[in-house]
Amino acid sequence: MSDGEIKKVDKDTGRLTIKHGPLENLGMPGMTMVFGVKDMSALDVLKAGDKIKFVAEKLEGRYVVTQLAVQE
Repeated sequence: MSDGEIKKVDKDTGRLTIKHGPLENLGMPGMTMVFGVKDMSALDVLKAGDKIKFVAEKLEGRYVVTQLAVQE
């Protein structure tokens, strides 16, 4: 799982903007980018500023968060 911080939650489009560290499984350096979400119910509990651990995968040409846990 990678570390990240939620910058924006967009329930209308089902997307999260996340500032993240390196995503080793995708060969991607740290940056801020928009991800889709596999589980839309996650959008109901997340808010900007939340620190998270997450896994993102490339599915059908899109980057999608497939696992997510909010850090206390």
